Amino acid sequence: MEKPFPDNLYTVNSCAKCNQSFSIDEEYFLNILVEISLNPVLLIKKESGNVYRARQRSSKLRERITNSFVDGKDGRRYIQPEYERINKVIEKNALGLYMKKYNFRMPLREFKCTGIFPYNIDEMRPADVFMLTYRGNFLPKKWTVIQPDVFAFIVVRDWRRGNKLTMIFIIHNTVWCTINVPYPHYRKRKGNSNWDQLTLFDSVE
Repeated sequence: MEKPFPDNLYTVNSCAKCNQSFSIDEEYFLNILVEISLNPVLLIKKESGNVYRARQRSSKLRERITNSFVDGKDGRRYIQPEYERINKVIEKNALGLYMKKYNFRMPLREFKCTGIFPYNIDEMRPADVFMLTYRGNFLPKKWTVIQPDVFAFIVVRDWRRGNKLTMIFIIHNTVWCTINVPYPHYRKRKGNSNWDQLTLFDSVE
């Protein structure tokens, strides 16, 4: 999320240890996003914001980002990120949104990121994924917008998977992410715990 934070910013309960364990991967994910985005908000982060400061602070981070670039056979440069790290961030946030939407907790292993599709430089969203966000009459389904031009999500019945649930993210008008999520089983309601608050998609300062 970007400051000023929106009034509808989601938070869910999480232990501090779990929350902090994702911070390095979130920083890495943000660094990858700025390399494939045309969003001016992200580009500023690369030039003088928290991405710039993170790279100045960590030579290992700079090296990992540099090593992510590969030369394609067509003469263009491509980025091959560490998908395992990015998937962890996506799945963690899918779990948080799921808990907020359905009001109970499911194990993180039930959430599986199945695709990350850039679309503002080269359109890579598969047609079938795109069509999941439209009704039979070709009218768009309603997204939940947490912050305009920063983050929105939708949960749809996925005809490709026998009408199981798929969650889709839009992040910084740069990528769509698809996540397999479980049907809510209301017998497994979320318990009350005196945990810290987890902010979804924390900005890395």
